[in-house]
Amino acid sequence: MRRERIAPVVRIFLATSFLVGVAAFLWLGSGSQTSTPASAATFQITVGNNWFCDSSFQNGDCELEVAVGDEVTWLFDSAVTHTTTECTGACGSVIGDPGSRLWDSGPMTSGILSQSFDTPGVFQYQCNIHPTQMRGTIIVSGGAPPTLPAPPSPEPSATATSVPTSTPVPAPTSTPPGMRGDVNGDGGINAIDAALVLQFSAGLLPALPSFDRADVNGDGSVNAIDAALILQFSAGLLTTL
Repeated sequence: MRRERIAPVVRIFLATSFLVGVAAFLWLGSGSQTSTPASAATFQITVGNNWFCDSSFQNGDCELEVAVGDEVTWLFDSAVTHTTTECTGACGSVIGDPGSRLWDSGPMTSGILSQSFDTPGVFQYQCNIHPTQMRGTIIVSGGAPPTLPAPPSPEPSATATSVPTSTPVPAPTSTPPGMRGDVNGDGGINAIDAALVLQFSAGLLPALPSFDRADVNGDGSVNAIDAALILQFSAGLLTTL
């Protein structure tokens, strides 16, 4: 009986088919782990007869604290025409060009106006028709904490100091070429190493035992190309990695 050898092109096809099947399996598995980011909150401020929020704030300041990304909605429910106009730095008097402010509803008796806040800060607003009676403040928190100044350096002492000696730093060792592709470090290069690479590239693994060994082609990233090279090497289609 004659024994026939499998042509290299057939071996490449088989290795590639295996890789595609593993990648599809990992992709389907990763879909159930996708999380949905929390949505921003929405706050409502009622615009009544000469007040914001409620009647207790007539001639006062209605204060609201929100987080970065939140949305504030003003609901107009009044028989008298009012506005909600951002007035930071110019509150208490009619603003001649309200369109230049961060927001301005214009005169309204009903309807809504919504404004999102993407940066932290303190934002004041008023009714541009009744600026002394209707005022409000929105405090947007959630920004980066302020940077504290560095402490002052101590004054140098008058005592003599010894000359510091430098400690030689050993040169970093590189991964031996023969071990490239041995992702799990078990001394062999096979489909298990390729599966680890695919799981990492699909987001199913937070880290790899050795990123350098997984980056077979040395392009600085670990993906399905590296897994394909590992499979081709383990199938005998490549002599080195």
